[in-house]
Amino acid sequence: MLMAGQRGIWTMGDMVEKSLEEPLAPPTDEPSQKTGDLVEILNEDKAKFDDTGLSLILQNGLETLRVENALTDVILCVDIQEFSCHRVVLAAASNYFRAMFCNDLKEKYEKRIIIKGVDAETMHTLLDYTYTSKALITKQNVQRVLEAANLFQVSC
Repeated sequence: MLMAGQRGIWTMGDMVEKSLEEPLAPPTDEPSQKTGDLVEILNEDKAKFDDTGLSLILQNGLETLRVENALTDVILCVDIQEFSCHRVVLAAASNYFRAMFCNDLKEKYEKRIIIKGVDAETMHTLLDYTYTSKALITKQNVQRVLEAANLFQVSC
């Protein structure tokens, strides 16, 4: 088996274009400059494509939707602050929210959910982490963030 990374990186488009011309084989021309894609030629009829950059594109897209308040379907009310979010993102990142939204709990149907046991700043940090994989951790907030991550069953 030939791995694309041995000679360059090819995009899905490179492979599709090449496969229309002849049986699957690594392109002989210059590979695309897009990084993170991996093509494994399994045989002349089949190739396995792994776009490792897609998850980052999706993550950035979901964060943009959150910031723009687009397609959000739940509001988390923490102290006096409200956070518009996507149930599917919360459920994917947190067993706490998965149980809340995927079982027959009243919160499954509510637009606004009051969250207790965490302050707004800590919730903001956790939501940033959930949507971006980045969080600002300081000596002052580390204990609160870890406790909240434990409460919401989020791995950090």
